[in-house]
Amino acid sequence: MAKKQEGYQQGNSFGAPYRYNEDTWTDDMEWAAAELYRATRETRYLEDAKKYAVATGTLSWIENDTTAHYQHYPFLNIAHYSLYSLVDDDFKKKLAGYYQAGIEKTLKRANKNAFGYGVPFIWCSNNLAVDLALQILLYEKMTGDLTYHSYALAIRDWLLGRNPWGTSMFMNIPQHGEYPQDVHTSTWALTKKEVPGGLVDGPIYTRIYNSLIGLKLNQPDEMAAFQNTYVVYHDDIGDYSTNEPTMDGTACAIMLLAWFEQIP
Repeated sequence: MAKKQEGYQQGNSFGAPYRYNEDTWTDDMEWAAAELYRATRETRYLEDAKKYAVATGTLSWIENDTTAHYQHYPFLNIAHYSLYSLVDDDFKKKLAGYYQAGIEKTLKRANKNAFGYGVPFIWCSNNLAVDLALQILLYEKMTGDLTYHSYALAIRDWLLGRNPWGTSMFMNIPQHGEYPQDVHTSTWALTKKEVPGGLVDGPIYTRIYNSLIGLKLNQPDEMAAFQNTYVVYHDDIGDYSTNEPTMDGTACAIMLLAWFEQIP
């Protein structure tokens, strides 16, 4: 059915001022076809996977300094990695090249700031950071090339507190350190119970923050000294744009941290 009716479908957010604007789909088709070939060994699925891989190429949030909310989703195209082990050497180079081109694109941003951070500060910037680090690690596993390993570590460290606000971006990690506490989630709002490991949205361009509807800080900004006209982050339940734990970001973060856990 997906081949017969190619394209994407968006859901409407009834009563909410914003929606999820995903308009990518070839990456999903590539992954599906790769897994179908892996399961059946029917060559038609492999040809489909390769076709959709080329159609997808480097398409990602990485290509842009800003995007619509969730326009390029998932934030990591794991399909290239899934397909990699199923194709010949020439096509492997093509797939690895897609990942590498994206990594290099973000490095140009990273080289412009003291933190070596190459992620644009759009909504869910922490999700992007996790998935960029994963893209580097998957590229390493595919090629054996460790050129970007220190870059992946810098991204990981940003999420764990090496950032202008000096805070971890994971709720309750580290347990006795600085981490998001007053998060925008019903669990915290109704019960005052923390959600350990929840990854919050993360810093956002100040211009985007100032344009959003319904934002209101409920407490004095404890990080006021670190805010600026370029990017902001608030540990405040009223800031859904920077301090809401997300399921998808947290799920990918589990994969990222598990990756480092396996290192002896």
